[in-house]
Amino acid sequence: MASLCDYIVVNDGTFSLEPGESETFSDPIPSNLIIGTNRAKPILAYKAWATPSGGTFQIEINDTLIESPWMSGGDTRGLWEAFPGTVLNPGINNTFQFRATENKIWLADIVLWFQVEV
Repeated sequence: MASLCDYIVVNDGTFSLEPGESETFSDPIPSNLIIGTNRAKPILAYKAWATPSGGTFQIEINDTLIESPWMSGGDTRGLWEAFPGTVLNPGINNTFQFRATENKIWLADIVLWFQVEV
């Protein structure tokens, strides 16, 4: 089986969230997605920053929590999270939800990387 790396730009902009607010995106996942092994996990990459006092947020894909980081405030950080491919649903739209849980946060340039069969 031959494979290659592919990606989807979930959001190519910047948005902010107050505590309790969320933003949801919906994007199709190719039907030839490799669901995954320990070496073929999807990766969600994004930029994030928080108020000077820091902040916490959650990321859910298809209603499955994949990350809940705490960030110190001030600097923009490039972050990523590898997660099990079974969270994704090939061939249909998948939902990506970002929710602030403590203090205001900003997110930008969200990209989902994954492997597909060719």
